[in-house]
Amino acid sequence: MIERNNNTNVALEKLFEEFYTMITEARSVPFTEKIMLDEDDLVNLIEDLKNAIPREIKSATQVLEEQKNIVNKAYADADRIVQQAKNEAERIIGVAQAEADAKIRQEEVVKQASAVAEEIKANALRYQEETKAAADEYALRVKQDSLQYADDMLGYLGENLQSALQGLQDNRQNIAKEVHKVQYGESVEAPEEEATEA
Repeated sequence: MIERNNNTNVALEKLFEEFYTMITEARSVPFTEKIMLDEDDLVNLIEDLKNAIPREIKSATQVLEEQKNIVNKAYADADRIVQQAKNEAERIIGVAQAEADAKIRQEEVVKQASAVAEEIKANALRYQEETKAAADEYALRVKQDSLQYADDMLGYLGENLQSALQGLQDNRQNIAKEVHKVQYGESVEAPEEEATEA
């Protein structure tokens, strides 16, 4: 099985760690539960995330393409082996038949040669079927692994994006509340609906 390239995955995790660090290390607004974030740092980090996520998706696509190439190669190898087995069986049958023809008057020899040829043919066909079955099983296993990896990767991306978006939404709501307090005075609480719409 192909070893998966985790370079983009590591880069994406590092960006989310920086995002988490930025939030946890941000300065608190006095007398509130709010924090202050540097707008430039936040914008730069979001841009880095926007750039890293397509690279992660591209990496997953490349893995799928490599897995597809392995499947195709497995089928090609199976076809080649089957063809070699057929050619060898035909060659052996031809040799056996030639020997049988040379001894046509010796009925017993002819029967034995035919029996040997049929056995060889049966063995070759059995080998062909076993090889194809093994190749099909391998191809199916590779495809299943590829699809599972793609599903895991998309699930991981979805979870991280959802967490980041929730954090941004929470900060927007907090800022909206602070703006409302500044406009209407410290003693007035911003209505929930207005804070959400802001």
